[in-house]
Amino acid sequence: MSELDGHNVVSRSSRHRKKRRMGRIFMLLVMLIIVGVGVYAGVKMLLSGDSLASASTIREDFVVTEVAAMGSAAKDKTAPTLYNGMKRKVVYLTFDDGPNAHTSELLDIMKNNDIKGTFFMLGENAKNNPDMVKRMYEEGHYPGLHSMTHDYSKLYKSGGSKNFIEEFQEAQSIVNDITGYKPTLIRAPYGSAPQIGEEFRGDIANAGFKMWDWTIDSYDWKYPGNPSAILSQVQSQLTEDTEVVLMHDREQTAQILQQVIDYIRSQGYEFEAYHPDQHFICNFRHDERL
Repeated sequence: MSELDGHNVVSRSSRHRKKRRMGRIFMLLVMLIIVGVGVYAGVKMLLSGDSLASASTIREDFVVTEVAAMGSAAKDKTAPTLYNGMKRKVVYLTFDDGPNAHTSELLDIMKNNDIKGTFFMLGENAKNNPDMVKRMYEEGHYPGLHSMTHDYSKLYKSGGSKNFIEEFQEAQSIVNDITGYKPTLIRAPYGSAPQIGEEFRGDIANAGFKMWDWTIDSYDWKYPGNPSAILSQVQSQLTEDTEVVLMHDREQTAQILQQVIDYIRSQGYEFEAYHPDQHFICNFRHDERL
């Protein structure tokens, strides 16, 4: 082969390599253009109104589903017995003998503290103060019953339970007429012991009532003009994880109630009103029928 022929072969080989390189570059550019067009179309579609609406709908459906699930779980959840590793402590504030001139102030204090209580009302007082009974019930307090007359002889000296039960049935009817709710929790005037025996208690249960006494007696009725003594009584008796505090709709009680609430809270207690579906035994004879 001559020198010229060799030069021509090298030139042709070089041109072929250049063509192949240019072809690869061209194909790469085409691929980049195709990818770019696809990305542009995708971005445009995502930014369109229909796509945004669709994405929003999906997110809203997810949120609604999650909230509904949380609501269902909260509704089915029972009150825990432990808080922060400690046993749950609850106080039930209860008030006897109202409603009267002092009940409104008690309700105001309870409302300001976001506390619900249990009011054992005398039927005659309820009849004479229907607006107070309505307010009590509408604000979430339990409208308990405390007889019609609070008359010891009439309730306990007749030789049977008839007078007692009839008075509570009458009081129940009065509260039901005012509120549309028929309460079943009662508190016997002067407490259930020793005046109420086993047969008597059976008659109360058969009439459809539950009965609470108390675990702490504030003796507030003894201390007109000396409300601090009421606080001292509560402080000295507050020992159990569940306490039912006996108080009355009295002036001295209203004067000291805020301090009583503050002290009980400082000891780690919560407050609740009576709930029929969470009933527990709280009578002096520990009678499980009541």
